[in-house]
Amino acid sequence: MLRAIVHTALLAACVAGSGASAQHTALPASGDLAADGHDAAQRRVPLVILFSLPDCSYCETVRRNYLLPLSREGVPGQRPIIREAGLASTAPLRGFDKQASSGKALASRYGIRVAPSVAILDGHGKLLVPVLEGGDVAGMYGAYLDEALAGARRALAASKNRRTE
Repeated sequence: MLRAIVHTALLAACVAGSGASAQHTALPASGDLAADGHDAAQRRVPLVILFSLPDCSYCETVRRNYLLPLSREGVPGQRPIIREAGLASTAPLRGFDKQASSGKALASRYGIRVAPSVAILDGHGKLLVPVLEGGDVAGMYGAYLDEALAGARRALAASKNRRTE
């Protein structure tokens, strides 16, 4: 009897935890990159896109441990805009050029063939730093992401300075 109660309690906790986990680890989809790009350009922040595949545990780790916290940290108007696109998805989205596109087409544009990959872009869709490819296998992903974001912010600042000269 005690064994059945413990089993039922553990099962309930797992079911509840998995639902909460899925709910809390979702990133906004990249449905309208023209609008996201405009917002990023206005705020002078990078646009971060996670290219993922369904059931990819490395994608989930990058999403949950690095990108979701990044989307919640710092001053709201100064946070990067973070979106997710399916690496092989043909679901329609609006590209930076306001034309119909897809996650698959977007990945192809940046030469992305590995999931997870993180592209850090300016408001026009230009890569600010090289794409981060792969998951956190050595425990160094946070440092790589921080360095990429710092480089992206430097590139944005440099492009702003060139426009004002």
